[in-house]
Amino acid sequence: MNKGRPDGSIIRNRIILILNEVKTSYGYEIFTIYKKLFGRVHIRSIYYNLKKGIEKEEIIVVNVSREIGDYSWGDEVEKIYYTLGPYAKVIGSKEDLEKLAELKLNKKDMKIDWEKEIKNIIIQLKKDINNYKERYEVLSSQGKKLLKEKILEKLKKIKSFSLEKISSEKIEKMLEGINPDTL
Repeated sequence: MNKGRPDGSIIRNRIILILNEVKTSYGYEIFTIYKKLFGRVHIRSIYYNLKKGIEKEEIIVVNVSREIGDYSWGDEVEKIYYTLGPYAKVIGSKEDLEKLAELKLNKKDMKIDWEKEIKNIIIQLKKDINNYKERYEVLSSQGKKLLKEKILEKLKKIKSFSLEKISSEKIEKMLEGINPDTL
């Protein structure tokens, strides 16, 4: 039996559902949609789960913009726009999916530099591979097997995520030097 907190979060799963529907959004907007759909939530919980989603690459930052306006804290706001990352699992309860369908959210058509975003994800994968190679000698055979499977699964998810965004030739060029057989 695993000890500690379970992996995942109801709030983060619901944020992923919202992002899947609207495609891109900023934190406060996600917060207001979440409140309409699922009831009370603290805005800190939303931002915490966005941050945690970024760490787990379930969510990625695609744009940061400064906007001028008349806000209670001043005349400027910084909006960080989020979208789904390669490791996002879009799953929700039947109730959550029904609530989302009832609200009829508007999709945002934001120009995203997918080549840049995917390159950043691949850089992280290369760091994971280097970390695996550095630790190879001290890992048990079971540890080696588990890490290798995890890296291969990440590679597979990155490829399938990327195919929807950029050409397969660009993906292959970015993945040059990553050979799963040499792990």
